[in-house]
Amino acid sequence: MGASRRAWVFGVPAVLCAAWTIYAGKDLNWDLLNYHYYLPYEWLDQRLHRDFFAASAQSYLNPVGYLPFYLMASAGWHSAIVSVVLAVLHSLSLPLLYLLAWRLFAHREHTDRTVLSLLAAALGAGTAVLWEMIGTSFLDPLIIPPMLAGLLLLVDEAPGNAVRRAAVAGALFGVAAALKYSAAIFGIAALPLAAAMPGSHGMARWRACLGYVAGGILAVGVLAGPWLALMQREFGNPVFPLMNAWFRSPYWPPVNQASDRFGIDGLASLFDFPFRIIFLDRSLYSENFAPDLRFAALLAATIALPVVAAMRRGGLESALRGPDRRVFAFFGIAFALWLASSTNARYGLLVLLLVGVCLARLVERVLPPIAGRIVLIVLLGLQVGMTVIASPARWFIAEPWSKRWLAYDVPQRALREPALYLTVEVLPLAVIAPFVNPESSFVNFRGQHSLSPDSPRLAELLERYRGRVRVLGRDIVPVAGRPPVAALQAYDRTLSRIGLRVDAEDCFTIAWRPEVGDPLSRMANRFVRLLPPHEALSAASCGLRPAARDPAEAKEERRVSALFDRIERSCPRLFRGQTAVTEPLLNGWSRYYTEFDARLEAFGDHVVLNFLRSARHVDLGELSAWGSDLAPRPADCLSSTGKVSGGG
Repeated sequence: MGASRRAWVFGVPAVLCAAWTIYAGKDLNWDLLNYHYYLPYEWLDQRLHRDFFAASAQSYLNPVGYLPFYLMASAGWHSAIVSVVLAVLHSLSLPLLYLLAWRLFAHREHTDRTVLSLLAAALGAGTAVLWEMIGTSFLDPLIIPPMLAGLLLLVDEAPGNAVRRAAVAGALFGVAAALKYSAAIFGIAALPLAAAMPGSHGMARWRACLGYVAGGILAVGVLAGPWLALMQREFGNPVFPLMNAWFRSPYWPPVNQASDRFGIDGLASLFDFPFRIIFLDRSLYSENFAPDLRFAALLAATIALPVVAAMRRGGLESALRGPDRRVFAFFGIAFALWLASSTNARYGLLVLLLVGVCLARLVERVLPPIAGRIVLIVLLGLQVGMTVIASPARWFIAEPWSKRWLAYDVPQRALREPALYLTVEVLPLAVIAPFVNPESSFVNFRGQHSLSPDSPRLAELLERYRGRVRVLGRDIVPVAGRPPVAALQAYDRTLSRIGLRVDAEDCFTIAWRPEVGDPLSRMANRFVRLLPPHEALSAASCGLRPAARDPAEAKEERRVSALFDRIERSCPRLFRGQTAVTEPLLNGWSRYYTEFDARLEAFGDHVVLNFLRSARHVDLGELSAWGSDLAPRPADCLSSTGKVSGGG
């Protein structure tokens, strides 16, 4: 492939992605408002001693991958320019998909090869999950190009240098795993390819395999090693708070967090996954609507391939070449590991891109040339049509382009006075931390992963900032000069557990005021689609004052907590080894399990496990009955032998 052709292959996707991100609007995804911007600030400003779970459990992910966005946005670059730069980086996935397909269709005449490679790349890019993240702060589309480049090296059949190619491929997969730990599964999926590098035999294969592993370890050591060492020093767990059942950090419960919000439940679910993914099922694999018919089409083509191959000379062996088998092997292993580990669409973006390339290759093998092209074009049209109709352009919130990406207008008081800011909402808004006095501290007391009221680190911060403790959140933004009464009552019930209450006379607003009057914003906003209604992004902060807690309520919380502990131990199939902090919920009590998006709820003497995303409820009977070992247990809490598991 010549230099001019390569320029087209890389240039057209870059322009396409840059144009798309301007059209889609400025992204304000939930994770950006929580930790994408906060993590690099936490690292560069050395805030591990000052903040504690400011962005909930995500506070301690490796910040390196978020540096590009943070450095551009914090330096004052225009939001549209930042987004276009990120979109160009994200666009690298598309030419790499094309180059991978170019390898698979090497046996075809030049024009056919070009058309089929274009269709394969387009089908690969035909997932809404990718386009919702183009030009945004999400790390997922940024780590895909290194992995695709590594895969290209592993399927390369050029003679010689197998060990070097394997080592570089290992480093590329290691880069992805270092920046986002969930990507490690794809490095594992590529290991068999390194052990069977084309042109290597005997000891050469072992050297290639060792080179791949060494390259991966080196990349992880350089990009994640310093952060892992810092986590070990500060918390006694290099991946804190993950895997804490193994490392036993005193700052987090001894549990291994599992990503079970999505997933395959049994063999039947595995077989119907390719078909369920076609429909608008937000409990299956994606947080947003992202229908996908490509997996069902791939399954049909996979079933048809051996039948067609048996009718042709040479059979299945001649139907698939060496690069085909290596790409399909990687896809199959990666797909299985993704389903087994999380089934989260963002975490499996590499699988969602490769499915289009694999589908195009199988259709080309199964059908005659003209029929194959027609089928691929129809599939691409249907996939794009479904995506346009059903899927949002952005993940959470989109708004017009503005001079600053994060348009918070912080009052002088917040700039002048250091304080301990407590957050008690599910979205902690840690993004605000860099905008207030740098001597301030942030703690997400109640949220996705709530803290225990007797946490030693929390107690130390409360003492350090005695008389300067404030609460921060969106729900208490004043209406007609005062925070809403219902929000104050909810805040007070939560904060009373640490002896505090809101002072409604001591509040200020951190307003969201985007500047859209500059020439670049006005020009970019001429091309922005019709945006949905905007969600409120302003926050308010109110002072806190001491408040004695009702002893009866504290006693009831201890009683409910003990019973919740027993329920968790007695129902391992439901709770999967997870635990959480007991918290007030309306007129009852609850525990929220982020890992599988469920809440244990007790109102009166009735207790249920509420799976929020799927709207499924498991009735656990009377709460008081859990105080006795002799009381009957629900069927969901019985083991396969019919006995209660772990009742204790």
